[in-house]
Amino acid sequence: MKALLSVPIVAALTCFTLPAGAAEPLKQQLVGTWSVISFVNENERTGKTTKVFGSDPKGYFMFDAGGHFSINLIRARRPKFGNRDFPTTGEGRAALEGMIVMFGDYKVNEADNSLSLHIIGGSFPAWDNTNKKRFIAISNDELTYKNPTPATGGGTAVVTLKRATGVTE
Repeated sequence: MKALLSVPIVAALTCFTLPAGAAEPLKQQLVGTWSVISFVNENERTGKTTKVFGSDPKGYFMFDAGGHFSINLIRARRPKFGNRDFPTTGEGRAALEGMIVMFGDYKVNEADNSLSLHIIGGSFPAWDNTNKKRFIAISNDELTYKNPTPATGGGTAVVTLKRATGVTE
């Protein structure tokens, strides 16, 4: 008798499960830490692609469930300062030009796969307390982040990221 009662319950639960391939909302997919794989500038007009921070950029993009973000992106193999704590003007400039850092709040627009970023602060003072729109796509553990108005010049900045895994010791 108990086995007969369990059949309708299982059948009812089966009707309410998500179909195969149904995706979580974009914001839920975005939450977490993402590791930078590549950073290029794609100029649609000329067809030229430039590796903005070289062939091996480093960094993390972090998005929490509460709507806060932190983006840290640097050019790999930046030259060390001659004097550890006191860079020359040229060394300081090279270090600053080799990074993009920002933090603030974000909202996801599911309709157009965009992020509205409220940048509280960052490495470009002109961005402090501004709002920027970026476009994202997530496929499995890969995030594509597009900036249609990059500081790096004409075209679209495209950052490809992979979901970061736990640290191993």
